[in-house]
Amino acid sequence: MPPTPPPSASAASRPMPQRMRAAISRGRRALRVEEVSLPEPGPGEVRVRVSACGVCGTDLQLFHAGLLPIGLTPGHEIAGIVDRGGLGVSGFARGEPVVIEPLRSCGECRACRAGRDSICPELRLLGLHVSGGMAEYVVVPAHRLFRVPAGLDPRIAALAEPVAVVLHGLRRAAFTADQRVLVLGAGTVGLLGVLAARALGAREVWLTARHAHQAELGRAFGATRVLGEAEATPAALASLAKAAPFDLVVETVGGKADTLRAAGAALAPGGAVSVLGVFLGPVELDPYPLLVKEATLAWSNCYARSWQGSQRADFEDAVALVDGKRDLLARLVTHSVPLGEVERGFEIASDKKAGAVKVSVLALP
Repeated sequence: MPPTPPPSASAASRPMPQRMRAAISRGRRALRVEEVSLPEPGPGEVRVRVSACGVCGTDLQLFHAGLLPIGLTPGHEIAGIVDRGGLGVSGFARGEPVVIEPLRSCGECRACRAGRDSICPELRLLGLHVSGGMAEYVVVPAHRLFRVPAGLDPRIAALAEPVAVVLHGLRRAAFTADQRVLVLGAGTVGLLGVLAARALGAREVWLTARHAHQAELGRAFGATRVLGEAEATPAALASLAKAAPFDLVVETVGGKADTLRAAGAALAPGGAVSVLGVFLGPVELDPYPLLVKEATLAWSNCYARSWQGSQRADFEDAVALVDGKRDLLARLVTHSVPLGEVERGFEIASDKKAGAVKVSVLALP
């Protein structure tokens, strides 16, 4: 995976086009690449030339359910290079590689002042509420940019977003080193959950996986044991937990899965469940085991810019982890497609049986 180089001096001197290509939602399972106006950065904003944008599990759920708003450009796992700053922006050089924290919040409410932008009442997420990164360019507030090391493949750099999700989820559940952790689900977020928990000092990390290639990656990322589907039911996990319960269960499946009951069954007394999966409707929850265990359900949304006194953003720590594990994470990016084939990329990402894990959409030619 060779890195994408910044534009050459001769390219930088060419006049900017006034149009760009972007993937546009046109209905259920319909994405069309169209020419749209090139966005201009306003005061405090930066225009980023997108290099790579990952296809997320939430993107897939909305794509197949027909819930992507018509006219929206999806994509929130974004890596690119700085193109142009708006009025008042300094500190970024044109061509500098960055990743984007894809949030827009009010900046003034109690949550924003505490660094918890993801629970701002006016929160909007790029690619879900406003147009995102499956385009040649995107405009974002300058403070949402995080520098990445030169030479880091943008497909890998874009993994900073799901890594930040995982790190925030672990912090929400008060993870500590030496815990026994169970990760439910072996998609991108689940596999990164294994990697992050191990990197932060978990004593054991178990993983549930449906497919052989997920199990193989899970072991490579540090899973102590991988459980198959038959071993991951609430009844099977309750039996397992009699001898070896888990201090922390990380739920990454969402959708319509029965994973919250499974998490409660596997949990040790006094343990916590970090809920990262996006559920599409009401979920089944067996409250009695959670009551007698005094369990904590820690719902987690995106990431924070500070947490319990620390002024380090989740994204900052995510970039460091991605950089340190770049060779291992290269195995996670199983497929890449050009922007012009974005719909095919979504179809590939949907076919887990064919070995897809992370599909990256490449905007640069």
